[in-house]
Amino acid sequence: MKKILYVMIVALFFTACDEYEMVQYGKGARINFMGDMNWASPGASANPLWSDNAELKYTLNFGINAIGENLLYDTLQIGVKIMGDVASQPRKVTLTAKSSGEKILNVIFLDEYYVGADTTAAAFQIVIERPANRGVEYNTELLFDYENSDFEEGSEERQSVQLIISDHVSKELWGVDDRDWNTYKKYFGEYSEAKARYVITQYGKQYGGTSFAAWYRNGYMLALYYNMLYTDLEAYKQACEQDTSKPKFIDENTGEWIEFPNQN
Repeated sequence: MKKILYVMIVALFFTACDEYEMVQYGKGARINFMGDMNWASPGASANPLWSDNAELKYTLNFGINAIGENLLYDTLQIGVKIMGDVASQPRKVTLTAKSSGEKILNVIFLDEYYVGADTTAAAFQIVIERPANRGVEYNTELLFDYENSDFEEGSEERQSVQLIISDHVSKELWGVDDRDWNTYKKYFGEYSEAKARYVITQYGKQYGGTSFAAWYRNGYMLALYYNMLYTDLEAYKQACEQDTSKPKFIDENTGEWIEFPNQN
C-alpha cells in the first residue's frame, strides 16, 4: 500500500511539473501588451519607449492639439511581447476593441498583424477616429482576440490597453480664467468654446494656440497691432465658402459664426 501511494505522489509531482513547464515555456505561444513610457508624458519623445512595466493606458483629447479640428484620426502604436521560445514562422495576432457604456469609439485595425519569425516582440499601428460627441469621455479596452490569433493568454495584468479618448475644450483645459480673458476682451470679444477651438485650429502650430499662455506670448502682439484675429477669421470664412469640408466655427452662444472685434 505504501509503495502504491508513493508511486501516485511521484506521478502527481511530475504531472504538475509538466503542466507548469508547458504554461511557462511550451510552444512560446503566450502574449502580452507592452506599454509606451511616452503615454504618461505625451510629447516627451517621438519614438516609443516600450516597457513591460509601463501603465497600459493611453489618453488623448482631440480637442486640444496642434491642428485642432483638422485632426480627424490618431495613429497609435501598440507593442506586444511573447513569453517563451521564438518560432521559425510568423504568428498572427488579432486585436479587438470593447467600449464601455453607450458611446462607441471607432478603432480601426489597419492590417493583419504578425509577430515575425525568430522575434519576441512587435509593434502594430491602430487608428482612433475622432469621437462623434464633444465633451464626452470614451472608455475603450483594446484586447487580444485569441480565437483568431496564434497565441494564448499571457500574464493576466498585461492583457488589455485602456483607451481614454475625448474631444473637450474648456477655459480650464486651454489654460485661461475669467480674469485673464476679461483683460484682453477688447481683442477677443466674449468667450465661447467655438472661439477657443478656432484659435487652437488656426494658430496651434504657428503661434502655440494650444494654450492661451503660449498664444499670448507668440500671437497677441500681432492681434494687437495688425488686427490679425479679425482679418484672419474673415479670410477663413471666405475659404470655407469655397471648401465646404473645412471646419465651421459656430458660436454656441449665438448660433452664428464666431466674431472678433475689428481693431481698425
